[in-house]
Amino acid sequence: MNKMKLVILSSKLVGEKLGSSIYTEDGVMFLKKGSNLSELTIKRLRNIGMRTIYIDDGNDQVTLQEIIPTTIRLGLTKSLREVFEEALKTQNVNYSKVSQIIKEILENINLSENAVLINNLVPKDDIAKLCNHSIDVTIYSIMIGIRRKLNERKLINLAIGALLHDIGKLFTKGQEHTKIGYQLLKSNTLFSPTSYMCIYELYEKKDGSGPLGIKEDKIFEFSKIVSICNAYVKYINDEKGILPHVALERITAEAGNSYDEEIYKDFINTIYCYPNGLSVKLNNGQDAVVIAQNKDSATRPIVQVKENGKYNFYNLLSNLTLFIVEVNL
Repeated sequence: MNKMKLVILSSKLVGEKLGSSIYTEDGVMFLKKGSNLSELTIKRLRNIGMRTIYIDDGNDQVTLQEIIPTTIRLGLTKSLREVFEEALKTQNVNYSKVSQIIKEILENINLSENAVLINNLVPKDDIAKLCNHSIDVTIYSIMIGIRRKLNERKLINLAIGALLHDIGKLFTKGQEHTKIGYQLLKSNTLFSPTSYMCIYELYEKKDGSGPLGIKEDKIFEFSKIVSICNAYVKYINDEKGILPHVALERITAEAGNSYDEEIYKDFINTIYCYPNGLSVKLNNGQDAVVIAQNKDSATRPIVQVKENGKYNFYNLLSNLTLFIVEVNL
């Protein structure tokens, strides 16, 4: 088992040990697991866009798995960069390469409730950042699609739309990127309309306040899925650095006006807001560490508490008088 704790990257971590190796986009080790974190190292990691990391806290009870193994993730990032760079040069999106990326994700995704996306790749430029963001949005969209029992063809089309939802940003940084991306895919007859509608309707809101004024059931199902996943990934990569439960609180605050009710329910039951390794405080005042998840019960994980010099375990799904009141930072 991995001895890890999820924390916000800050100067408070000086002297702590890194819990998971960090790699460059080319697969070169940037920082080895077990390395001591110095002020300079922390500054370098924040400068390249990292906001949360896992540290080794010596707790060998934390069950931690990667949703996508790092070795696979490196290959996906390289392949998507090739797609993006080719699109920049030719104004054409290589459907075959995109399909292969989706196939690899579907073949390697770990759907265990104890699996997490570990932020351990160093982006070297804006395209690398776009690749990382796009892959994250795709993974979460696939997870929701599977929960909604989409068939294989629909799941692939959803994943393609998620992977390419920001492709227009290669050509412009403004809001027009959705129109550019939409036209780019629409001009290639191999892409399904259900994929490029994800780009066209990316910023539409349930109440019609989006740029196109489309609302409620007029917004395509896949667009709704990609939209909420896109917002969540942006939040967890916020400049200040926030943890998943805070990102989910923001999504919840926006849900009434922005997101389809059923999609929102599937989303919050797919994303575990208290990841394994997170230090929390219970309503009885005790500090605890999340060590495992309960499937379909995102707010009721299994926690470990140190009592009288020994560790005890509490399943919050069966101990209904106990609940998490805050996260220890």
